[in-house]
Amino acid sequence: MAAIIGYSGVGCGTSNGSGKSANAGTATDSGSSSSFDLSALTFKQQIQDVVKQAGLKMEDGNSSGWTLAGYKIFESTDPKMLQFDGAKLAGKSGDSVNKVLIHYALKDKTVKLIEIKVFSEAEIKALRDALDKKLGKALYPNDAYTTVFSDQIRYFERAWADPKSTTGYFFTDALNKQGKEEAGLAIVDYSDTMMSELVSQKAYTSSVELDVDAVLKLMKTKK
Repeated sequence: MAAIIGYSGVGCGTSNGSGKSANAGTATDSGSSSSFDLSALTFKQQIQDVVKQAGLKMEDGNSSGWTLAGYKIFESTDPKMLQFDGAKLAGKSGDSVNKVLIHYALKDKTVKLIEIKVFSEAEIKALRDALDKKLGKALYPNDAYTTVFSDQIRYFERAWADPKSTTGYFFTDALNKQGKEEAGLAIVDYSDTMMSELVSQKAYTSSVELDVDAVLKLMKTKK
């Protein structure tokens, strides 16, 4: 597994001591884009309702992508959708535009995986800060907040797990070949074996199962 960055690690924390952020509830159905928050989505919602809640329509995003057989992707760069726990993540760096990809099942249209990809420096920091605010500082590894990028260290990760909702958050921070920073966040129901495997294949983690197991063990020792 890759080395760890000063802004990254594998661990779990909470802003209210419960193992889950106080504002990490189910997204409302008000239809108002001002109330939209990617961090509040659940894996019981249907894609058309999520898009509507953001004040958009299905045709406003790129929905031509396929993730696995029986699944599809709704992709958007719209600022209305690029909000995570109060952090505004819309932006770009060169030709790379910040975006969200919501994977959903064709059978029942339910959300299965949320990916946020951020390329602009200010928004990467905003996402990192929002994760720490919502989920707490990473408990693991010990050097999660002391290691920095170097010629040998170009990729980092951290993970959180909520045992109540079986939601896992997998954050990566990396330098590309041009030395530009790129960040990604995958949010998944880690009890969903197929989607968890996809998160691993996308290099957010080498193994969702192993990371979640490590996080839950650390949570127990901290009680």
